[in-house]
Amino acid sequence: MAWFGRKSQEPVVEEIPEKPRLPEPPALSASGMRSVVDHTDYLLSLVKPLEPFGTSLLEAWDQVMCEDIDSSINVPPNSTAKVAGYAVRAADLMDDEGHLAEPLQIVEADVERLPEAGAVVVAAGDVLPRGANAVLPSTFATLEDNHARLIEKVAEGEYVRAAGEHLSVGTRLLSEGDVLDDRAIGLLAGAGIDKVLVRPRPRVVIISSGDHLVDPGDEVQHGDSTDANSYMIAAAARAAGATVFRVAVHSNDPEAIRTAITDQLIRADLVISTTGGRREDYEAVAGVMEELGLVDSVDVAMSPGRTQTFGLIGEDDERVPMLMLPGNPVSAYVSFHAFARPLIRRLMGMRTDHRVVRAITGTMLRSMKGTMHLLRGHVRLEGSIRHVEQVSLPHALGELSRSNALIVLDESVESVKGGQAVKVWLFDDED
Repeated sequence: MAWFGRKSQEPVVEEIPEKPRLPEPPALSASGMRSVVDHTDYLLSLVKPLEPFGTSLLEAWDQVMCEDIDSSINVPPNSTAKVAGYAVRAADLMDDEGHLAEPLQIVEADVERLPEAGAVVVAAGDVLPRGANAVLPSTFATLEDNHARLIEKVAEGEYVRAAGEHLSVGTRLLSEGDVLDDRAIGLLAGAGIDKVLVRPRPRVVIISSGDHLVDPGDEVQHGDSTDANSYMIAAAARAAGATVFRVAVHSNDPEAIRTAITDQLIRADLVISTTGGRREDYEAVAGVMEELGLVDSVDVAMSPGRTQTFGLIGEDDERVPMLMLPGNPVSAYVSFHAFARPLIRRLMGMRTDHRVVRAITGTMLRSMKGTMHLLRGHVRLEGSIRHVEQVSLPHALGELSRSNALIVLDESVESVKGGQAVKVWLFDDED
């Protein structure tokens, strides 16, 4: 009989780490689709604004301020003369009995401080010497023997542009969230500020892939087509404020696509995939995205651009957002404005909503209830009223080139009669 029995050991259960996954997506509609609003909000929730950095004033153009800036100097920094005449002390112009004082002694302009009963000859815009608080116009005195004989008097501050009259020390110039346009840069430069804290321009890498897809300028063989989508989307991303890189993979080979994507992750804040119109090209990229990260693929209740694929690609702690656009040029461009442009603006820390205006349609527009239709349109101004016409051409890129807006027909809209107002997203802020 054994004195010591072996203690039975509990079976070791190896814990399998839970596979990372994206946050719970929005619920689908009864038709199995996600609304455009829900999809946009979901994508934006997965992307954070880029970290701010300090940069020179000119390099910060069109970027978002990440600090409040107050003026640290007076503008103008010195009191200056508004008119030609004499810089004086107002108190020196009257004697004790209330009469015009004796002639004032003219002193040199570089005097350290204006003496009592002295005057300095100044031109309009000249800096007043210390101690001077008024300018006596040249017609208010006569010059005799290096003295200014008074004809009229002036009060303190008259004919003077005071230091800090435009901006005083402590005046708020720009606030966090403001966008640095050319006027704002002039304002900061005028206040003596040469560096600011802003969010950087997002680095957007456009990866073009597809079998039989050739670059413009290359020879087009039988079965080939010229790559327009990647160039169009690259230009659109640059117009949205991004720094853009374009990479072409003239294949739908998964290994080539995988290499292209992983090579670009080190310099990308956002990757956008474009393909040609072939289904196999699209599916090749979608398959690689599944291998490289966390992917959300869904049918969105919009036309065009129903099929949408988004992912966070790369290592767990350094995942990069990647958006895959449809192969059809119109679908790709519409999807860019619906989803990619808001993502770029999110990275920049800007407002992500579209610039929506109202315009009068000249013809009836039809839609399908339950789906947001984004029709290509051309907006024109007649007086103060915007009018919009639907652009419909057999050549997709020709249709886009003639359009300057998208006509938005919401899910609840089935038709809009001619003469009624519709919502439009303007492509260019200047329109």
